[in-house]
Amino acid sequence: MALFGLFKSSKTVVVVDGVSLNENLGMKGKIPPRNQLQLLRRLSSFAQREKLDIVVVLTGSPLHKAPARKKFEAITVVYSKSPEAHAGYVVKTARSKGSGAILISGNASVEKKAGSGMQKMRVSTFRKAFDAGGSDIDTSERGGGNRSSRKRPSRRRSQKKTGEKNPEPPPKESSDADAINELIDLVD
Repeated sequence: MALFGLFKSSKTVVVVDGVSLNENLGMKGKIPPRNQLQLLRRLSSFAQREKLDIVVVLTGSPLHKAPARKKFEAITVVYSKSPEAHAGYVVKTARSKGSGAILISGNASVEKKAGSGMQKMRVSTFRKAFDAGGSDIDTSERGGGNRSSRKRPSRRRSQKKTGEKNPEPPPKESSDADAINELIDLVD
């Protein structure tokens, strides 16, 4: 899905507010490094697929596998010092990339600080293209996952839970073949 076809030029840099993207994906608060790396890998494959220059702004201390201001696969990762300073740092990073930068955020304070002179896109719109590439994020850690992977309790287990010892077998349905066999004498 070429969502960024409208913005394509040789100078286009997409600055992604990683905190907003994580929140939009359902991960809030302190996110484990494993999940952050999975998100960065997804963004990297998205950048390669769409042929984009992406800068991701996360908060906190840099990850060992994704050091600050270095390339992580096909994207650049930078870090704000704290959640309080994050909004300002995202805008500062986007402005440093020039007039061709596109800011991706779902944070109202980030959008307000960026002003009207910068191209912006909501995280929810960005996710339409981003999610089309598939999901590698392990949702089991946050209680997600698809319904088919959740196991339902078997009937036997649910009967034990209710205290029922010997349930009655279901009534046997008579078929047409049983009715015919009753009408004729079968010879062995």
